[in-house]
Amino acid sequence: MEHLVRQVDDICSLIIKLPPSTQEEGQQFPTPYLVLIDWGHDERDYTAGHPDDAKRISPEGWNNMMNHIRILAEHAWTKYGIRSVVHPHAGGYIEFGDEIKKLMQDIPYEITGLCLDTGHLYYSKMDPVQWLMDCANRLDYIHFKDINLDK
Repeated sequence: MEHLVRQVDDICSLIIKLPPSTQEEGQQFPTPYLVLIDWGHDERDYTAGHPDDAKRISPEGWNNMMNHIRILAEHAWTKYGIRSVVHPHAGGYIEFGDEIKKLMQDIPYEITGLCLDTGHLYYSKMDPVQWLMDCANRLDYIHFKDINLDK
């Protein structure tokens, strides 16, 4: 866990030096944001985008991951004033609908928001428009991507 906190320190100490963006009307938290991504698991990489085939993380592993997200998000906020957002990512243990819903149950919006990615949602067999609408009250950040349906 210490190495993750050091990474947050490295990233946050850099991004607080960037010129601030204008806060838009309705934007609850100012930029910059710290994007937290669970990614890089061989057992999930091979089933990315396939919710019925993907092995789910154990309950103990999930609780550990949720604890790490809380610690990192709270550290970024209290030390740097930087809002964290969780980015569900293809090949991570927060990729599919059931996992995103569980994340939202387990970690309140006050601790971290969501960064949904239209490309990752579509790739993972979810309707991006529906998910953006359903999660609007939890969204702080969105990645918009094109999808090439011919490939």
